[in-house]
Amino acid sequence: MTTGTLDQIVARVGAMPPLPDTVFRLVNVVSDPESSLQQVVEVIRYDQVLTTEVLRVCNSAYFGLPRTVESIDGAVRLLGTVKIFQLAMSVHARAMLASPLEGYGLPAGALWIHSAGVAVGAQLLARPMQLTQLGLLFTAGLLHDVGKTVLSEFVSEAYTEVVRRVVEDHTSFCEAEQEILGFTHPEVGARLAESWNLPESIVNCIRYHHAPDEPAVPDPLVDAVHLADTISLLLGIGLGDDGLAYRADPAVMERHGLSETDLQTIGVDVIGELRAVQELFAKQ
Repeated sequence: MTTGTLDQIVARVGAMPPLPDTVFRLVNVVSDPESSLQQVVEVIRYDQVLTTEVLRVCNSAYFGLPRTVESIDGAVRLLGTVKIFQLAMSVHARAMLASPLEGYGLPAGALWIHSAGVAVGAQLLARPMQLTQLGLLFTAGLLHDVGKTVLSEFVSEAYTEVVRRVVEDHTSFCEAEQEILGFTHPEVGARLAESWNLPESIVNCIRYHHAPDEPAVPDPLVDAVHLADTISLLLGIGLGDDGLAYRADPAVMERHGLSETDLQTIGVDVIGELRAVQELFAKQ
């Protein structure tokens, strides 16, 4: 069985299309505490395709706005900058994550809806975890599983054995990936994020979302993405083969004073938000 080495995988990562310039600029804006909300508008304004799509979504029946929105400025006035940022990031992420991933048992659109669920969940966790970086949490949630888009295509032959170990040996999916492949989808995703020059905070969320206790110093952003991923998997949102036997890290729960009931409550809100997301993009 040929799976490739990590160097070969990294070479494949290097051949991936670069992150759209608009997304890179948006991430930099929300990562900079000195930036203003108006800068988000300025970034979107000069991307004609993105502007068109955001306005299409804003004018959909879901929002039911009293008048047609004809500009990004108008959209921000009616919906707020945070919502417009979410829509802009979601448009690009959906294009990147919508393909089927046979290696992970994910049909077309499943990775996208799971990633959207994690993005929503990470933001909802911000209040009980006392976090303020909503844009970073949303972006990290959207991109946390981006490594799967590389691995599913490159090493799909190996996944029968990976899944067998998860089912029969009751190991985690990442542990099985490491044993069979010598690397994991979080590491490949982190390499891809680094190649895109994304902020270290987002790279760390991608790299450690299945291992939140690996960083030398606990990272609350990583913790939030880890818990949001757990919530989405346990709810069956975009559930693939790697959703088997997955649980939240008890140390993370203890760090933030969260209970299973807290996660269940947030899960209910995630489902509601996700239905809205699916409705927004249903006609694409």
